[in-house]
Amino acid sequence: MIGERHSFDGGRPKTDCATMSIKLTEFVTVFRTGQIIHLDWAANALEEANIPFQRREETAGGLRLAMPASPTSGLGQEWSIVVPESYVGQAREILVGLPIAQNTTTDAGGTAPSPKVGVGRQIIGWIIAGAIILSLIQWGMNAFRH
Repeated sequence: MIGERHSFDGGRPKTDCATMSIKLTEFVTVFRTGQIIHLDWAANALEEANIPFQRREETAGGLRLAMPASPTSGLGQEWSIVVPESYVGQAREILVGLPIAQNTTTDAGGTAPSPKVGVGRQIIGWIIAGAIILSLIQWGMNAFRH
């Protein structure tokens, strides 16, 4: 979800000599999409603004991975961008200016759901349900004839 917090050490532990504790950087999800082109646009905008970020690949099963060199797309596949907590405000200002849907959820096709899509899916669902019912009625009538 957008706004989630994740801890990463950025590859190098930052230590305080007095306590020898590792200071972790909190990362926050600022962008999520099911379309790789939108991820690239968002990442390029953040890179041009010199905002540190990480890209992540997320599967329908909830697995979160570092962005692979050759990402695979498909149903249930999403990508997100996380930034250090101190850069969240700047990153959101940059991303709002992009011609990309700023939604926190995506549908099975990887795009933001719209009301028109929902109505279309309902109509298709009723047509399929009707066809199945008619087929069952016809099968039942044929079974009684023989």
